[in-house]
Amino acid sequence: MEELKKLDRRGFLRVSAVAAGGTMLVACGGGDAATTPPVGQPTTGAAVGSPTEAGPVNTPASEIGQGQETAVTLTGDFKQAPMLEGMAGLPPVAERLPKKPYVVPHKWVKPGKYGGHLQMACQSADGWGVGHFIQESMYGHAILRWLRDGLAIGPGLAESYKSNADATEWTFNFREGLKWSDGKPWTTADILYWWEDMVLDEDHPANPPDDYRSSKGTLAKVRAVDEYTLQLTFDAPAVLVPNRFAMWVRRGIGDDFMQPKHYMQQFHPKYNKKIKRGGEWATVHDQKKDFAVNKDSPTMTGWRLTSYKEGTNSVWERNPYYYAVSPQGEQLPYIDGITMTNTQNAEVFKLRLQSGQVDYVHGGHTPLTLGDVAGLRQAEGKSKLETRFWDSGSGTGSMFFLSYDYRDKKYRDLFRKKEFRQGLSHAWNRAEVNKQLYFNQAPELSTGTISKKAIEYNFNDEAKKRYEEWRDAFVKYDPEKAKQLITQAGLKMGPGNKFTFADGSKFELLLQYGAPGDPEHISKNNLLARDLNAIGLPTRLAPVPAESKSDQWGQGRLMTTTDWEVGDGPDHLSYPQWTTPIQRDHWAPLHGVQYSLKGTKQEKQELDKDPWKRQPPRTQPEKGSPIETIYGHYEKAKSEVDAIKRHQLVWNVIKVHVEQGPFFMGAVSNPPRIVLVGQGLKNVPTQAELKQFAQGGFVNPWIIPSPAVYDPEIYFWENPEEHTS
Repeated sequence: MEELKKLDRRGFLRVSAVAAGGTMLVACGGGDAATTPPVGQPTTGAAVGSPTEAGPVNTPASEIGQGQETAVTLTGDFKQAPMLEGMAGLPPVAERLPKKPYVVPHKWVKPGKYGGHLQMACQSADGWGVGHFIQESMYGHAILRWLRDGLAIGPGLAESYKSNADATEWTFNFREGLKWSDGKPWTTADILYWWEDMVLDEDHPANPPDDYRSSKGTLAKVRAVDEYTLQLTFDAPAVLVPNRFAMWVRRGIGDDFMQPKHYMQQFHPKYNKKIKRGGEWATVHDQKKDFAVNKDSPTMTGWRLTSYKEGTNSVWERNPYYYAVSPQGEQLPYIDGITMTNTQNAEVFKLRLQSGQVDYVHGGHTPLTLGDVAGLRQAEGKSKLETRFWDSGSGTGSMFFLSYDYRDKKYRDLFRKKEFRQGLSHAWNRAEVNKQLYFNQAPELSTGTISKKAIEYNFNDEAKKRYEEWRDAFVKYDPEKAKQLITQAGLKMGPGNKFTFADGSKFELLLQYGAPGDPEHISKNNLLARDLNAIGLPTRLAPVPAESKSDQWGQGRLMTTTDWEVGDGPDHLSYPQWTTPIQRDHWAPLHGVQYSLKGTKQEKQELDKDPWKRQPPRTQPEKGSPIETIYGHYEKAKSEVDAIKRHQLVWNVIKVHVEQGPFFMGAVSNPPRIVLVGQGLKNVPTQAELKQFAQGGFVNPWIIPSPAVYDPEIYFWENPEEHTS
């Protein structure tokens, strides 16, 4: 790759003012400390929309406030669902809502109707999806919310926020009058409970997330100014705070960020003297906090749990204290309740869809592939499901990666050689994957990147070039080149035209995945194994127990992961785990664990032990290694207040992936995903609407939680009386 060119600032600012390049950060400007207006309000003058030479680019004024909550005038004459009318002990709707409710901002929404029930479905062999896939439909615990497929950030529990000039201090103003689903007040004490009594409690296993750690590795100081104001103070600029606060759905997926203190303190030894430290108190405590399994645990989401049958189904009813309203002032959700039903077998799951037992299926959390489209469309008369397509946003499709930290030194030394990884990449016939798995509907073959929707790829021609360089780096199918590279890495061709280690000992690559496995990934693995065996590299599929896979990976006991895809965004820094090992689940698990302990007592402990025998197993990067280089660029980017310089640092990380990678290997970019929408289910955006107001959909990420970002609480039935539980 050529040396990175200096960005043209004028061109960047011009492009950043349009939808394709709108930056995500609404942060501080240069010079004097700049305060953002309440997120979602139209701006006046040049407060937010005019970036300065000294500070980061902010979300353009033209983007802030378009269709967002305070662009709507609410009189306080709120409406509520008929099922709540006359309910004993329930205060009037105006008293249940905060003083300034969240107003759903999407431009495609129309006035709805109350009532009806929604049948949803998931497929998970271990039953995890019963309580948790539905969480991806509920964004209520988010402090801030991603909008327009990651092009902007809007309000959530916080109605406004600000930072000082160097982004070392952040203040969040929360909605006054927020309430948990049991009617108890939500306050900053609920955030401090998570921080002080879980994260900082040495007996509790929760670790501080990277969101609360500065680029120096030290933890932020977290202070509640009052019941509705939270302040974070860092010892270095922390420019990513808003992005990180919009990530995940929280409480069960992603870091918790808050817990209902009034409920949880009964299970904590600090508050309940009957509970003794040691033993299993933390395990019991965390079981009780899980609102997707425990119906007594209060929630801030639009629906609350009423019943849970492990591995089978969960039933949810409207939360009468949900803090969101429609633009017309109708308290949400419109739909009375949801049933999420799990099917362990993928084929049985598809039969349930075709027989009309399901109303809505979001493509990111199912075994559906494009090969199922014909059958789904043939069954539409009976299923009453319309088949739609949204962009997946995936940068890889089904992909795989080697463990940079595999326990076996002979294999580990090989896996750390770029020639071996590049050889694997050139041995893979990605065009065949696109044909057989994606029916040639993926627009591009790819070495494997994060989502092509990321801002660092889209704001000017140089950005697009950076993406293309990574996408094309090792994508070419070239078996002869693959064999040459693998030989350079140290293997040799042995008897039967099979590669062995240099000393003649047996080599075998295991393509490992959680059993029983997703059909899409298994199909890809079969093609990959075929291609690798064809060049003489012994390879076979090796399922591992799904319940132990994560722990085995974190300990360096597995050599590959082959059942994931990279769909994350909307930039490289909000969720840096794919490019930068900062936790255990990705391509350098022991490095990630060590990084995750920065700023804690454990960081310096057990350094005299073998890394694979430490508790937990962890290791530091070697001097001059690619990971050390990546860490250096990443830590500078975390504290760089100038957006242009920050993007350049991200490009430096990408350059390492191009010159020293690939560290993960994808097949295709942005294949479409299936979304099934029941006839008469309204306010579910079409792809045309998403292309008009966003980026065409962003189904696959958990970071921009889908479909939660589209506020399913605004969905409604045209004829709700026809859809009862």
